[in-house]
Amino acid sequence: MNEKTWIKLGDQTAGNLRASQNTYMLAVSALTAIIVFGDLSDSSFLLTVSAIGVGLFGLLTFENSQQGFMALMKGMPDSMANTEMGEAFKRTPFIVFRLSNLVLVTLIAVAQIIQVN
Repeated sequence: MNEKTWIKLGDQTAGNLRASQNTYMLAVSALTAIIVFGDLSDSSFLLTVSAIGVGLFGLLTFENSQQGFMALMKGMPDSMANTEMGEAFKRTPFIVFRLSNLVLVTLIAVAQIIQVN
């Protein structure tokens, strides 16, 4: 793969991650506002299902983006892989990002579910 193609793929992957993060943050914020300011008596089941769904969306879209970034690192052109930046990219601790996302998104969803019920 040549450098221009690799860079374009990286831009697309980063754009997908930004769009997913914005959607997740909007959904979590809206759901939290409903939980905090709304009347939960009639809609606790629907809000619980929504919290689970939004949490799954956050987990799966971030994981998808991380898989894309990991695949990009494997397909890095040799001309870039042998530079300091290429070496730094290869050492990116994706597992740390993936685990922290899992923990944070799960904590948010659990806190919302506890508050609803």
